[in-house]
Amino acid sequence: MKLWDWALQVYARQDVADACLNLQDAHGQNVPYLLWAAWAAGEGVSADPKTAALLMRRWDAEVGAPLRGVRRALKPVQPDIDDTAREALREALKSVELQGERVLLESLEALCGPAEAPRDVLDALKTAALASGDPPRDSALERLARALA
Repeated sequence: MKLWDWALQVYARQDVADACLNLQDAHGQNVPYLLWAAWAAGEGVSADPKTAALLMRRWDAEVGAPLRGVRRALKPVQPDIDDTAREALREALKSVELQGERVLLESLEALCGPAEAPRDVLDALKTAALASGDPPRDSALERLARALA
């Protein structure tokens, strides 16, 4: 299954979404990158984790994090700003942010080699998190691995 389709399918599950948001908000992790690592393990494909982490960090710094920051800044009511217009802009940014995540996922998928044997998802998450430079507590990754199982 293509990574984007798989990511949409698993993220629709509440336990996966909750684990991902915890990793993002409490541990500063990039959710599409971790989902890529889990998908790659399950599909038995691999890519150099350092190359993937570099691609993710660059994209997140230049695109993902700024979009997320603007979207979040638009969430609370703003004095002297029309709520309908503000919310419409926020919804438009959500759509753009999701498209940015798709671009990242498709770029990470393109790094992968041919399929071999599936690997352990938790090990893949730990390897990816370590390659990203600031791994979260193992318990947060374990929560995501359990939710994906």
